[in-house]
Amino acid sequence: MSEARLLEGLNVVDLGVGMAPALVARFLADSGARVTRIPPEPGDPFDSYYAAYGVWRRGATFEAGASAERLEDLLGQADICLIGGEDHPDIERRCDGRAIAARHPRLVLLDFTDGPAGTAYAGKPQTDLLAQARSGLAWEQLPDRPIVNAFEPGNYGAALQGLIGLLAALYEREGSGLGQYVATSLFEGALAWTGFNWAILEKPTPAADYVVPRGVSPLVFQTRDGAYIHLVIGGAGSKYGMYQALEIDDPTVLPTDSGMPKPGASPRNFYGDYDLLAVHVAKKDKDELLEAIWSRGLPAEPVLEPGACWDEPQIARNGIIVRDSDGTRRVGLPFLVSLSPANGPMRPPAAPRRPLEGIRVIDCGAFVAGPLAGVFLADLGAEVIKVEAKAGDPNRSLFKAFTLANRGKKAIGVDLKDPDGRAILDALCASADVVMSNFRPGVSARLGVDPATLHGRKPDLIVAEAPAYGTEGPLALKAGFDMVMQAWCGHEAKAAGRGNPPRWNRSNLVDSTGGMIGTVAVLAALYHRARTGDGAALELPLVNAGIFGHSELFQHPDGRFDGARQLSSGLRGYHPAEALYEASDGWVAVAARGRKAALALRDRLGLAGSLSDRPETWEEAEEDAIAAALRAQSSDEIVRSLGSAGIWVEPARTDMERRILTDEALVARGTVRTVPHPTFGVVREIGSLVTFSRSAYGNDIPAPIPGGSTREILADLSYDENRIEDLDRRGVVVIA
Repeated sequence: MSEARLLEGLNVVDLGVGMAPALVARFLADSGARVTRIPPEPGDPFDSYYAAYGVWRRGATFEAGASAERLEDLLGQADICLIGGEDHPDIERRCDGRAIAARHPRLVLLDFTDGPAGTAYAGKPQTDLLAQARSGLAWEQLPDRPIVNAFEPGNYGAALQGLIGLLAALYEREGSGLGQYVATSLFEGALAWTGFNWAILEKPTPAADYVVPRGVSPLVFQTRDGAYIHLVIGGAGSKYGMYQALEIDDPTVLPTDSGMPKPGASPRNFYGDYDLLAVHVAKKDKDELLEAIWSRGLPAEPVLEPGACWDEPQIARNGIIVRDSDGTRRVGLPFLVSLSPANGPMRPPAAPRRPLEGIRVIDCGAFVAGPLAGVFLADLGAEVIKVEAKAGDPNRSLFKAFTLANRGKKAIGVDLKDPDGRAILDALCASADVVMSNFRPGVSARLGVDPATLHGRKPDLIVAEAPAYGTEGPLALKAGFDMVMQAWCGHEAKAAGRGNPPRWNRSNLVDSTGGMIGTVAVLAALYHRARTGDGAALELPLVNAGIFGHSELFQHPDGRFDGARQLSSGLRGYHPAEALYEASDGWVAVAARGRKAALALRDRLGLAGSLSDRPETWEEAEEDAIAAALRAQSSDEIVRSLGSAGIWVEPARTDMERRILTDEALVARGTVRTVPHPTFGVVREIGSLVTFSRSAYGNDIPAPIPGGSTREILADLSYDENRIEDLDRRGVVVIA
């Protein structure tokens, strides 16, 4: 695919601080935008906080100390302004985003705020650790204690949600001529990763209420030669195939056995007989065992360190790792683009209520990463039609995961092996602006929904494919799921903490990243089409999403990797001054950022005699000393005592799912959506994580039932009632 720069010509003024706005600035620059960086006065403390901070802002024009007049001049020429971000005691948060947007009506301003306005979560210090505690995400891994999620969920979630809002506003501006104020926060960014397990159902059933339990043991095992691998059992015949690969002689396991997890299984044996599998994995070396598993078409990968996959030929082919002029290698755009020239600009309506009104999306995806992109597009006003095989999306068996990835859509069930079913899909694609799928390579071409076929019929289409490893390349035909992507891309090694075995993250972080990246790519392509008329082929490999989640990692010209911080062995945090600590009645997150705050923490706890004056040298012994000092105090006592010394503290509560999903202020602003479902009554789930000053966002459409909109969709395609009844009678379609 060609290196199309979908945002060529845009001007950006970057006033943001911390990781989230820096990631957005990097994405915009890699997409062709011109970035002018104006750091805060007297300097940006995050220059030394993140090793990759300078790498993220490479290519920008720096104007340190720009006067107010110069800033106004730059803003007057800009299309985009980034503001806000993380907090640090050494600088004041800028709170003038709305005022800037009001002075420059064509400007799209993205503000990383101090929390969702009008709620109890606003006006709070924003750090990733505090966002994990405040959102409850820190409690989503283990049943008995919180731990730090090592993938910076607040920052990555805010960056990706911010990009969704920013690009949607840019697209809307092509019709209205007006910019607007767009806002998100690290708290909302952290919530982006909870949806796989969070929802409150008015009329639950055991099956619908079911989620993967906290503390579950993933199938991560050590091989004979000391390596770790992550294997996955699930899907028709996969248990039998895995037993064959591992040479487990069990006549009770039949060739059709899937080994799918069942509610009620113990956490240790949830994904399979853990101890039995561990014994047999330990009998073989890594390479021998993986070849045996792969030869049967089953998913498994070695657990690699961050960056270890960068030199793989497949990753080179996918184009996500770029080399700068000085030889530094870093993470670039997570998708590939090829343009399809068409006929002139396709501007949106002049004043839509929601940015994507009038856009039709045909979603052929299944599971999570592929269809999740359609949810955000539906929230933005697109009509999203989910095309399912007659058997339905396999993810329907897990309602909470299904609603996460499919709410807001219409659904039609079609037998795509039948010529009449294929004709329905062809007609839907002919009516569409966007066609999305996440089939294995080759399937989309057989169904006629590949870019070449669709662009031959309709050049201005946006065609997005989300394969596991790529549509082409040496690994293209391998099976891939979130679990094995976490292993191969380095997330499990990074999450382990010092000296611990690999740790899988229960939030399906790669799938969720892939869904958000898919939305970002489609919006960038729609914006480009609005200006030029060009259609686009977008390739969004799931493995690229896994690698993008390590954008803090870079490689020096001499081959050394840098930027991937290591958690302590207790999984409390990266540094003793910013960590989770147990109190007498629960847990708290303590964020003593900067030297002054760290020393204040030391002194307030009476540890001046045991902790040095150089916080940068503190290690696990200092963490243990702080933990011992805090353990005797209650959470409230810690909040009062440390807060009075200027140290940020956030209680880490176990019940945040219910607190957040029943918070009426969050419901009122759409952060939590309450939608009636025909089977389960009112469903409370995470909703909009970005807000607009002019545009509406979100909808009240529940996750679709199988074939719930088949009649409506076929009628819209001019099928009369007799023809619809014939298709139903012959089993070509599913009608609810």
